Amino acid sequence: MEQISKKAIIVEDNLILSILYENMMKEMVFKTVGEIRDGETAVKLIRKYAPDVVIMDIMLEGDMDGIQAAYQIRDFTNVPILFITGNSDAKHADRAKRVSNSSFLTKPITEEILKEAVTELVDNQVA
Repeated sequence: MEQISKKAIIVEDNLILSILYENMMKEMVFKTVGEIRDGETAVKLIRKYAPDVVIMDIMLEGDMDGIQAAYQIRDFTNVPILFITGNSDAKHADRAKRVSNSSFLTKPITEEILKEAVTELVDNQVA
């Protein structure tokens, strides 16, 4: 399966985690646009770049959290969204799970867990 042309956008306000996820995605042969720290920028760049998958933290800089950003993204695309968050409480999990074509992981994650989740989301797009 040729994945060289796949694009990922990483939305994470923690720079170290953003770089970590970026490196993990590159291992999976994804081109990445990373270091996006707020929902407003994320929505604009996802509209501009039309990625194959979005890695989205829930708590972001600015007024919009990752779930609110995901609902705005759903207004123009059904791109798979993988929420990765330290906020595993029921309220955040329930809100995130209502976003169509998305998956939810709790920090910390391993490269293997990320790879499985991304592969499942992206492969379901093709099916």
